Amino acid sequence: MRPCCVHLLVMRHVLLWTSDSKTDLSAELNSVLTGLETSVHSAGLLEVRPGSIGGWPVPLPQLAFARQLLPFVRPVAAQSINSWAALLVEAIRDEVPEGGPWMLHVEPHYGERKAPRIGARAWHRMRKYSAPPPSIEKAAGQVDPAAGRRRCQFIREACIKSLRQNCRGRLKHLKEEPGTFAEADSIAQLVLTTPTEGFLSIATCPFPFKNRHLLSPYPLGEISLAADPGAPSRAFAKLVEAERRLGGAIGPGQRCVDLGAAPGSWTYVAVHRGASVIAVDRSPLRRDLMESNAVRFVSSDAFTFRPSQPVDWLLCDVIAEPKRSAGLLVEWMENAWCKRFVVTLKFKGSPDFSVLAGLRERMPGLCSEWQMKRLCANKNEVCVFGVAERD
Repeated sequence: MRPCCVHLLVMRHVLLWTSDSKTDLSAELNSVLTGLETSVHSAGLLEVRPGSIGGWPVPLPQLAFARQLLPFVRPVAAQSINSWAALLVEAIRDEVPEGGPWMLHVEPHYGERKAPRIGARAWHRMRKYSAPPPSIEKAAGQVDPAAGRRRCQFIREACIKSLRQNCRGRLKHLKEEPGTFAEADSIAQLVLTTPTEGFLSIATCPFPFKNRHLLSPYPLGEISLAADPGAPSRAFAKLVEAERRLGGAIGPGQRCVDLGAAPGSWTYVAVHRGASVIAVDRSPLRRDLMESNAVRFVSSDAFTFRPSQPVDWLLCDVIAEPKRSAGLLVEWMENAWCKRFVVTLKFKGSPDFSVLAGLRERMPGLCSEWQMKRLCANKNEVCVFGVAERD
């Protein structure tokens, strides 16, 4: 295979950290893999050189503070839209398996970006609008998330046009919607750090599927925050995002337990999907949810509640110490009380990496699939979600 980049250096991976989590990701990496050589690129990307430890194992470790992985990446450079497209087409033709499904991401990353920190008052103002009110603006010194987006859009369009003219068979198998990774999927990612420089990553099947806990089918690993002015609070967006990343949503007729349910945002999502909910909290839910025939409210402690029979979903956004929430999750897994789960770990300050390490050790033997991630909708939290059913 011919190299398709202007200059090719030592093999490395690139990680995009979650918002405001550069220090957390570095600490997490060091806690998982010792002797790892890393450096921060000027564009706000963490370069990891696995050669120093003999290569990472497959699958890669769970990293709660990594937003996206660019595996086996190489630095590339081009001057024009057409030259970028030609570089990308060459890489696709040389490396993406012919006849197999694949995804294509062309995205800008012109420096470290900050996620908007929208407070409760601003969020409630948004309930009156279909989009954030004009007063919520990019803070001074932050990189504009839209910088380079038009250029990347033109590059992608030029690449698609070239494939349509010269390689129509490849184009037929391009997956336009993110969805979730299947075992046969490959992915090509081009991330521009300046108009003329960037990183190119080609991950062929089954690597994306085996590492879907770290390699996201969503461009840059970002998912836009869900908006619903009818929800009791903005917390509903965490559950919606976890569902999308998991590739499975709460469905009609399913049974859920919502621990720490008040004021009812996660119960609200489940009820609107046609599910029934046992909502457990010391405080009542919003009145319409308390009166819903699909909701059975239980005034009790989330940590002492036990279901009378297994349920389809464990939902838990309770305010508690991370160790207690992690222990609750493990108990539910050990007793097979649910089929799927979404649980939030809330950190008051710096993350407790011993809690995350404990979950890395316990969860693989208790469920068939799981992820541990600071969601786009999270602030000082990490969400753990997955499928408890085992073959």
